[in-house]
Amino acid sequence: MATDENAPGAQGGNPADNSGGAQPPQGDQGASYAPQGGQYSPQGGQYTPQGQPDAGAQQPQGQYTPQGQYAPQGQYASNAQQPQGQYTPQGQYAPQGAYPAGGYAAPAPTKMDPNKKKKIILLSSIAGAVVVILIIATVVINVINGSQYGPQAVVEKYLTTISAGKASEANKLVKPGLKKEQAALLSDKVLKEKNTRISDTKVSKTSKEGDSARVAFSYKLDGTTYDGTLTLSNQGKQAVFFDDWKIDKPLLVDVAVYVSQGTEATVNGVNVDFGEEGVLQAYPGVYTVSAPDSKWFSAEDQEFVAGTGSKASYSAVELNLKPTDALTEEVQSQLDDMIDACAKETSKEVDENCDMDVDYVSGLSEVSKVVRKVVEYPTVTVDETGRSFETEGGEIKYTVTGKDYSGKSVTGDLEARSYWTFYGDITVDGDKVVLEFW
Repeated sequence: MATDENAPGAQGGNPADNSGGAQPPQGDQGASYAPQGGQYSPQGGQYTPQGQPDAGAQQPQGQYTPQGQYAPQGQYASNAQQPQGQYTPQGQYAPQGAYPAGGYAAPAPTKMDPNKKKKIILLSSIAGAVVVILIIATVVINVINGSQYGPQAVVEKYLTTISAGKASEANKLVKPGLKKEQAALLSDKVLKEKNTRISDTKVSKTSKEGDSARVAFSYKLDGTTYDGTLTLSNQGKQAVFFDDWKIDKPLLVDVAVYVSQGTEATVNGVNVDFGEEGVLQAYPGVYTVSAPDSKWFSAEDQEFVAGTGSKASYSAVELNLKPTDALTEEVQSQLDDMIDACAKETSKEVDENCDMDVDYVSGLSEVSKVVRKVVEYPTVTVDETGRSFETEGGEIKYTVTGKDYSGKSVTGDLEARSYWTFYGDITVDGDKVVLEFW
């Protein structure tokens, strides 16, 4: 009986061992051969995998693979090493393990709604923009934080304010912590003149450690470069994002002035009281100390450069006040007025400061009336400190009425006094001069 060339065994033998093994039964047209659990159909040499339609049904054309699986026609060459898999009802090859026996391939992906796609793209764009904005904002905040709110910026602003003569504003930036009378030099009037203020302010070094910072700086004053340091503390945040650095202590210098008369003096044209201790605090600057704003005293101007750091001077100013002619005239006038008032008295005794009493007159048993007449006023001399005075010269004439020892009423002139002398202290309180006689 002739061999069917389309039968699977005719081209290569048993697919299991590729050695031309078992053949389908000869001459039995209705017999079925089912290797690997399938059915063999002699009609056209087709192999039907297990679970497919019976022999005689129309089947897809293909070749039998060495592993006993069915490959659709045109997919694989005989004897070629092929990936193992299962045959699907559509004649496609499914890799082994991708689908269970008799399964189907996954359906094609569904096309996305265009509106939904646009929404996703829009949201993604917005999210990306927000991230970019946040990054830019962070960079900007850090830059502003360092340039405008950092320790260096705070110190630069403070020094610039002082150099501009804005003492009242500097007092707000860093509170001096002084009483009003102690802050007499911390005023715009005292720093009014430009040549009295610091200039060319520069920050040379800034160091930070946690919430503390130290800033070194320099400035020029009266042709000399001075240095100094300020410490700062971070108080937290201001305006939500920015650091709040505060200078711990104000930049102040002691100005010590000892006045020969009283405690007042004029500093840069402003009258101030240095008090009992003779010390006031001031911003770095050049201070001209003069006699107080008074017509009673004068003094040679003294200049004090209040600097900081290694070149600072800690000397004191000694202001020696000299009495003016106006003070001498005032003392003379007050003394003359007192003498005139005493001379008007007709009693034997008058104010002890006048030194005009007549208790005893030779030849009289009693004195009932005394008439005093100033022939010449004594001349006042004020000492060099302006604190005391004395007089010389002067003449006064007395006319006395009384009774002699016989009881007779008599009137006569006494010998004029020409050794009249007064001594006293001078106290100046503002525009007022007070005399105290010894």
